[in-house]
Amino acid sequence: MKLKLLLGALLFSAVTANAQVASIDQNFNSFTAGNTTFPQGGWSAVLPAGVGAPPPMMVVYAVTGDASDKYVSAYSGANSGTPLYLVSPQIVAPTGNKTLTFKTRKNVSGAAVLVQAGLVSSPTDMSTFVPLGTELNVTSTTFQTVTIPVPSSTSSYLAFRTVNAIPGVPHTAADFDDVVYDTTPVGTINENFNAFTAGSSALPQNGWNKVIATMPHNVYIAANNGSNSAQFYSANTPNTTAYLIAPRIVAPDGSKKLRFTIGVSAAANGSSTLEAGMVTSPTDMASFTSLGAPVTITTSSTPQIITLDVPTSTKQYVAWRFVGAANHSAVYVDDVIYDVLSSLGTSDIKTNTNTLNFVINTNNEIQFVGKSNVKSVKVYSASGNLVAQGAVNNNRFDVSSLATGLYIFTSEDDNKTVSHSKFIKK
Repeated sequence: MKLKLLLGALLFSAVTANAQVASIDQNFNSFTAGNTTFPQGGWSAVLPAGVGAPPPMMVVYAVTGDASDKYVSAYSGANSGTPLYLVSPQIVAPTGNKTLTFKTRKNVSGAAVLVQAGLVSSPTDMSTFVPLGTELNVTSTTFQTVTIPVPSSTSSYLAFRTVNAIPGVPHTAADFDDVVYDTTPVGTINENFNAFTAGSSALPQNGWNKVIATMPHNVYIAANNGSNSAQFYSANTPNTTAYLIAPRIVAPDGSKKLRFTIGVSAAANGSSTLEAGMVTSPTDMASFTSLGAPVTITTSSTPQIITLDVPTSTKQYVAWRFVGAANHSAVYVDDVIYDVLSSLGTSDIKTNTNTLNFVINTNNEIQFVGKSNVKSVKVYSASGNLVAQGAVNNNRFDVSSLATGLYIFTSEDDNKTVSHSKFIKK
């Protein structure tokens, strides 16, 4: 089958090429404290030639602060003018859609320091340092938060440079904590994946990420129901978990809902379960908290639209957890909306138990074909607003007044059974 051939041929090289991290969320609390502990956790230090640990020489180290909260301190020792650097793990080459946020302060025991974030092409070659933003003259012992846009670049390491602010004054130190490199949080999501490049190695892309355990078990972009979608595939590793992670959102305040379409892929050989939830970072799936019960999708399942409440939370990533019950299980997620959906309550969205056959005819009408006893229709925009409703006349419902775009409609038959479908108005 096509699905097997596509994945079997391409995926091993894809995972090797994307060994870099797509984002960083590091508070250093899991680091080993001490003055000889770098490199660790993918982070490293670059010191001037001939300068090493322990103090009073220049060092970069993780120390335990108040309430056992750890941070990294860049200490100059007896050096009074040569920079030292804290260097991050390798990141995917920036495309201009992320920001760097971190906290910094002057250590309580030293004088003012100059701090600047930048990009480097190698974790050992600081001659490639390209500054991000302006250099900071840090004079306060209170942490300040710095946020800097990161432009497109071929450099794939973040670096934090520290040097004495006052010439000839040694024994200064800058502290760093809570480093986050990620997309700017968005207030809403409205994604149908049609603008994505399809393929087995298509994620990460446009702020969307994946976490998979093995290859060729995968999450990628593929066509389903005539348009692109995010697809899960179990390959030959059933009962293995994979995740799709949405872009970072503003911390939920309980005012929004999550709505998405799920379905079985045409080439699937077995059933699967899919569950939506929230995670603290795009790499920490142990933090997954469910938003609703897992949905079982069989090879005979029809597409379903799921609507879930999103409660107040400090977690800022929506994730979908997939488990295929058999070899070559495959399901997809499409038309993801995270927004205020008060006009389309959870009670309005039900599993579609009847198959509706319809077309959008040349008169811009929803035309139901075959045996149909549909009596009324409600049409909702992609953001959840009711935009049209009324009776079905002669198996037709007029949508000519609607603007171009994606719509979802619920229909009710003479037995009071509610079904739902979607269409694109051209």
